[in-house]
Amino acid sequence: MIDSPFDSAWLRWLDRRVPGSRPWSVALPVGVGCGLAAAGIAATAAMLLGAADRATVAIVAGLATAAVGGLLGLLVAQLVQSLRQLHQRVTVMATRDDLTGVLNRRHFMLLAEREWARCRRYEADGAVLLVDADHFRRINDHHGHAAGDALLRDIVRVTGGLLRQADVLARSDGEALIVLLPQTDPLGALDVAERIREHVASLRLDWQGTSVFTTVSIGVASMGASHTSLDALMADVEGALAAAKAAGRNCVRAAPIQPRRNGEARPVISK
Repeated sequence: MIDSPFDSAWLRWLDRRVPGSRPWSVALPVGVGCGLAAAGIAATAAMLLGAADRATVAIVAGLATAAVGGLLGLLVAQLVQSLRQLHQRVTVMATRDDLTGVLNRRHFMLLAEREWARCRRYEADGAVLLVDADHFRRINDHHGHAAGDALLRDIVRVTGGLLRQADVLARSDGEALIVLLPQTDPLGALDVAERIREHVASLRLDWQGTSVFTTVSIGVASMGASHTSLDALMADVEGALAAAKAAGRNCVRAAPIQPRRNGEARPVISK
């Protein structure tokens, strides 16, 4: 869970009632309300005390209190807006990777857990890709970590450009990316993985007059009957990635394709 300034019940109540960008819409009704209340109290007090000009007393008191109330309302509205902006920043920091801007692994796993549960319930297709840059340490050693970071950002950009809006891209760890492909069958997942591999292989980063490049090894796992948990699916995709590295890298390997829960067979694919 993300700690938020709005975890307090009264702040959540106040946030629902403060418009997003119009603090005066809070200040005005607060000021008018305070002014009317003060005018009524002043008029009552003047009548009880026998003041000569009760109307003047009421008007002066009402205007003064309205001004104070409006100022307080404006301050409250600005405070709520500041807390709202802080909440947005905290949310981004808790869900996004600082270097690449894509989701971090923790938030990815939360989304993947929901998708896995949906696929299990409706027996829908879905797949996970694990994309790992080959020999990335050599790039950091030869060109510096700044070059490695820039190349990793380019890999993320290229990979993201090949995905659909419904797909989920995250940084898994180090130079590894992880991709969730909802509503994607095994053949479709292999096609996406191969296109990612080809585009990254042709990527060139101009760094201080030198062309910096790399390739990726990709593991693919499609959701099947044997995946009784998300951890089982992740174990399969990690095994597929290990197979891609063992095969010489710069290639795609898929975990054995499992039948659906209803027993429907799928073609066994190895690439």
